[in-house]
Amino acid sequence: MGSQVPVWIPIVVALLGLAGVILTQVLSGRREARRMAEEAAREERRWQREREARTHETRADAYAQLMGVLEAFDGVLFQARAVREAGLELDEHQIAELREVRSEAQHVLGPVVLHAPEAVRRLVSDATLPRMRLAAMLLAGDGDGDGMRAAWKAGQRGYRVMRARMRADLGFDAEPVEELFGAQPTAVSSSSESTSAPAETTSLPPSTV
Repeated sequence: MGSQVPVWIPIVVALLGLAGVILTQVLSGRREARRMAEEAAREERRWQREREARTHETRADAYAQLMGVLEAFDGVLFQARAVREAGLELDEHQIAELREVRSEAQHVLGPVVLHAPEAVRRLVSDATLPRMRLAAMLLAGDGDGDGMRAAWKAGQRGYRVMRARMRADLGFDAEPVEELFGAQPTAVSSSSESTSAPAETTSLPPSTV
């Protein structure tokens, strides 16, 4: 009788074994859940990087298209303005070219307005509207020299600020906007023609004023 094992001992051993199995399963489940969460987080970071890369590429393409069109617009405006200020009339080729670049400028605005951050979108009109006004004056032939010069300078001013913001948005070196306007707000209203203008862009010969 003294060699008999108490009944409670096998029960305790069985319970400890069951507890061990349950604990192992719980720990294994937690490790698996943690592994899946980390994998999901890595996948999300990868997708985020790809989305950011696509957004950056899309913005860069939209910015480049707008800048290229505005540079071409300036070339045509500069020549047409010189003709008008000389007291001459635009010929059919110059009129057609002016209308064409104006239309191109209008069509490339959509991608920029859609993809650019608000800080850049606010500046697009400051670069484009003065050019549109100058083109209208040149086509109508009713713009005086002062009005055309004011529109030209406003467009150049707005373009430089917009270009600096676009380059900064893409992570490129950019002309400090503060050097253009000092302590003034960077979002310059296109109607403020009297604001002191910085030097004109270097893509064109200086205006003869």
